[in-house]
Amino acid sequence: MVYGEIETTVKEILAKQLTMDIGKINLDSRLIEDLGVDSFGSVEVAFELEEKFNIKIPDAALYEAKTVKNIVDYIASQKESK
Repeated sequence: MVYGEIETTVKEILAKQLTMDIGKINLDSRLIEDLGVDSFGSVEVAFELEEKFNIKIPDAALYEAKTVKNIVDYIASQKESK
């Protein structure tokens, strides 16, 4: 899976979970400040990402992610190591 595909999928999941237009989400979007992701929302998003990409996202990685790019980079690194 290439980086662009991961990015698109992450944006689609965020848009669906946050009920917002995917066009308003970019790699530099900050999860809390720009997108309004709360702790419950981040767990929901993480669960869906784990299912979609068949990976495990530890809580530490979830808390460290501040932007959409952080999420995409993490998933890309997990997919490369498999």
